[in-house]
Amino acid sequence: MAQALDAEKEADADARAAQVDERWGHPGQRWDALIARIQNTSVTEFVAVSEEWLDLMWCLDQYRIADAPPAGMGKQQLPFSSRIDGIYRGKGNWFATILTLLLNNRTGQTLRSRSEIKGFSQNHQIDLAWPDRNEAPIVCAESKLTGGPAYRSAPGRGAMDDWTNRRRELKFSAADLKLWRREQSEKIGHWDVWRQSALPRTFMLWAALLSPRDSPEKMVRETSAIVATYLDGAGIFAYRSRADGRGYEPVDLKLTPGVETIDVALYRIESEIDKAVASGADKRAAAPAAAVDPDTLIDD
Repeated sequence: MAQALDAEKEADADARAAQVDERWGHPGQRWDALIARIQNTSVTEFVAVSEEWLDLMWCLDQYRIADAPPAGMGKQQLPFSSRIDGIYRGKGNWFATILTLLLNNRTGQTLRSRSEIKGFSQNHQIDLAWPDRNEAPIVCAESKLTGGPAYRSAPGRGAMDDWTNRRRELKFSAADLKLWRREQSEKIGHWDVWRQSALPRTFMLWAALLSPRDSPEKMVRETSAIVATYLDGAGIFAYRSRADGRGYEPVDLKLTPGVETIDVALYRIESEIDKAVASGADKRAAAPAAAVDPDTLIDD
């Protein structure tokens, strides 16, 4: 049943949105232009579009702060507050889409989000998977977009907020996906030796808005720890508010082995795909080691 809309409040939200639009533009138009540039000019590096990405994030965040949905975006039958909430939740999908298009341009292969990749104990939703199938992926990458401004009565979210839960999810999915592909008779032995050669190759691609309380060093240190124990690589792009309050700027991170820029991580993924295509690994089926069929289980 459709919610009754408060005409006065909706008009006020429209007025606030028009003010943001006049100053910072429309995020939907910025998004369309960014996607068109990547697709039409075969862009392969995130750094080539990072400025447009930061402008898009800044633009969207101004609508979030104003608590006003951009004109024409969201489900129009919902109140303005629900519309901007829904639009804002979708920004993580925007980041995953950009990474997917860049990898498609790099490899000539089709990567996309998969909702039911089989693991040893359950199915997993993966942001970028290749080959394009539900079983036996060779490459899996999780994209993360964290941090956000204060809005309404809610404080701003830091880049590391809820990190312990995200870290737990990354560890579990990486291990569960690799365990599905092992042969029943295969001896794992030392975990680190086995997981570094086991498929799928698992990565994290992380963009984060740093708040004043965030530590770039901690962000790198935490990522380095999970790469050293579970993942096969990670790329990070951090950004913060400019001193003049008119946009975002990238933050220079002191990266460590295995924790790299987004573009180096994309190159690593591209190399894994190229190697698999050359060897024909993408054409070979893998017998599952799982004792149960995850399709029969309740989704998380």
